[in-house]
Amino acid sequence: MVPRGEVGLIFATIGRSLGVVTDDLFSVIVIMIIVSTVVPPIILAWLLKRDVIPQVIA
Repeated sequence: MVPRGEVGLIFATIGRSLGVVTDDLFSVIVIMIIVSTVVPPIILAWLLKRDVIPQVIA
């Protein structure tokens, strides 16, 4: 998991333990963390294969 997802999960857990975040909202937050962590690398790899994003040669 990337640091962004881990920090989001920590804040969601703290909010849940303080009673600020309901169980339903916690579930939505966790799903969004998983989606935002897993989907971008897949899309980026697909775009690079299609040469939609020009590759920079150093």
